[in-house]
Amino acid sequence: MITLTKYESQYRTAFENYPLSEEHLTFTAHPLKLLVRSENTPTYNPIVILEEEKVAGFFVLYTGDDKFNYTEEQDSILLRGYSVHPDFQGRGIAKKSMRLLPAFTAKHFPHVNQIVLGVNEANKAAQSVYLQSGFIDEGKRFTGRSGVQIAMSLKLPIPVE
Repeated sequence: MITLTKYESQYRTAFENYPLSEEHLTFTAHPLKLLVRSENTPTYNPIVILEEEKVAGFFVLYTGDDKFNYTEEQDSILLRGYSVHPDFQGRGIAKKSMRLLPAFTAKHFPHVNQIVLGVNEANKAAQSVYLQSGFIDEGKRFTGRSGVQIAMSLKLPIPVE
């Protein structure tokens, strides 16, 4: 079973043994680097992907102004730093975690009506996962730290009151 949870210090050890290859690191930052950044950046919200209570992945939901590189939507949130631990890859965890993301976001960030992200043009596997999860290629391109980024977005359902 896959679940998403807000980061807590009990998970830190798992990220100390989280080997990402040089290829992976061209597309994403290591979770430890993002965790250090989150300690001083209140707009960084680290999220842990769990499979049966074991750390299987990581990402950040970012509420700062960087999101405006991807959208003009004020009530949006930026997904960044997404990765799946190499030992857990090939199990569909990325797809399952992306299916859980809208409900998780709605619960923890109720003001958000859109999730945005940038995916490297060369990262075809990630593009496929995001597209299959309902993200839309917005047609925007910009140059990131490791090449051309494709801006994608996922509109969240309007909550019923």
